[in-house]
Amino acid sequence: MLRAALDHLGWDQPSADRSRNLPARALPAVAALLFAWILVLGSTTRGQAEVRNWSTAWVGMDVLQVAGLLATGRLLVRRSRLTAPAAAASATLLLVDAWFDVMTAEGGSAWYTALAMALLVELPASVALAALARSALDW
Repeated sequence: MLRAALDHLGWDQPSADRSRNLPARALPAVAALLFAWILVLGSTTRGQAEVRNWSTAWVGMDVLQVAGLLATGRLLVRRSRLTAPAAAASATLLLVDAWFDVMTAEGGSAWYTALAMALLVELPASVALAALARSALDW
């Protein structure tokens, strides 16, 4: 049983193999820490918050999306394998943007507009870019 645990952790492997497995062992630990932080945030942050540089943050997100879409388009024309990570990053940015648009929108028509944009534009574009990223891996 101890041998199986050591095999699972990679401790009986040569040091080169262990160093390659370090991220695979570290990422679950980081995820556990992040989960603990989520619990702290969920229990301490309530209601509205005053945010400095709010518009700069949103403009920055939109600039990243534009850059990702332009890079993905350029790489797609060249049929480059780099299309996959560019499309995946762009898909992720659109997904995150949709989430925060809906979650931070004020009630009423602003919320309905954010939800419509998410459902009709951002999420379908994100899915299409994810599919493109997957297919570009085969090039």
